[in-house]
Amino acid sequence: MEICIIDNCLKTVKAKRLCAMHHQRLIRHGDPEIVKPRRVKTVKVCEWANCQGKVLAKGYCSKHYYIQRVTGKE
Repeated sequence: MEICIIDNCLKTVKAKRLCAMHHQRLIRHGDPEIVKPRRVKTVKVCEWANCQGKVLAKGYCSKHYYIQRVTGKE
């Protein structure tokens, strides 16, 4: 079995003499050695007074979004 051509990578070759991970990086970014950090999702809190629920839409949790949508009140 062939080993990936990237230094210090001991994974087996998938295509173009690269392992699956480095091959995907080549396809996505044009460079098999580029490493882009993953996005970290931040949890937003409902804008309603004294509510700590997770935001569903337009700054409100599911309960308060429903109230706001139906009644138009905040």
